[in-house]
Amino acid sequence: MEPAEQPDIVPAPAPAHFADADAAFGDDLNRRIMKSLHGRIPDIKGIHVAVFGNTAVLRGEVRTLEEKALCVECCRHVPGIGKIVNDLTVADDTPIHFDPEEE
Repeated sequence: MEPAEQPDIVPAPAPAHFADADAAFGDDLNRRIMKSLHGRIPDIKGIHVAVFGNTAVLRGEVRTLEEKALCVECCRHVPGIGKIVNDLTVADDTPIHFDPEEE
């Protein structure tokens, strides 16, 4: 006996009256993330945060790997964030060229 085929499940579109609340919630999460970032790294610049549902997306350039990790930690401590997409790049993340013959 073969198992019955499962139908594709397509979510129903959300009612339009929920869109404003979702956007407001995302804006609130965005503000709380930025407040957390500026609280831990006061001179941080060039970081862009986008919130989609409970997912925070971090983009931009930071100075060090430690700063990059701290940005992610700041997001983790914001209630309501369930997932973090870390698209941050490190300014000093250039390849190190080592040639032993140059010494």
